[in-house]
Amino acid sequence: MADKYLTLKDMTRGAGCTPRTVRYYERQGLLRAARSAGGHRLFAAAELERLNFVVSLREAGWALEEITDLLGARDAGPTDHVAAERLDSMLQAQIDRLEKKLAVLGQLREDLRGTHLALQVCHDCTVVHDEVACSTCDRLPQLGELPRGFRVAWRARELSSPFDERAAEEVEVAEEVGAETEAETEAEAEAET
Repeated sequence: MADKYLTLKDMTRGAGCTPRTVRYYERQGLLRAARSAGGHRLFAAAELERLNFVVSLREAGWALEEITDLLGARDAGPTDHVAAERLDSMLQAQIDRLEKKLAVLGQLREDLRGTHLALQVCHDCTVVHDEVACSTCDRLPQLGELPRGFRVAWRARELSSPFDERAAEEVEVAEEVGAETEAETEAEAEAET
């Protein structure tokens, strides 16, 4: 019997996850396992495919509840037609979400590539000097033309001033005074009517 089944070790090797992850998904009802005479988990071969799918969905940012709904969609519908309609709607929403995420990731990848290339220029300078003055560099484009990642990760030191707690408190007090004045004005307007 055991040769028709996969062990916990087989599942972790096949999916590249930990035994804890497999046990967790089993407890959540996403995987089904039989037990050997010795109490060890034994999984049908189809469960490995299911585990790989669950792991991929989790890596794509799906919540456990969303995965549970997806995998249980057919059983949750009163008829297969209703289940298919619900599953179709669910899949379309997830595809739309993934498309948006892919667009963001594509932009981020390009920004990070540009940052990496710009940093190669800086690397040449930092080999020669312990501290460099990027504002005088003529080897890179103007600051506004550089990738965002480069501006905020490498040039941030010279672009931002240290956090000023006193100035932040002054802004907070001014906002509170403004809110009080606005409330008083509204109260006066109500009293006049």
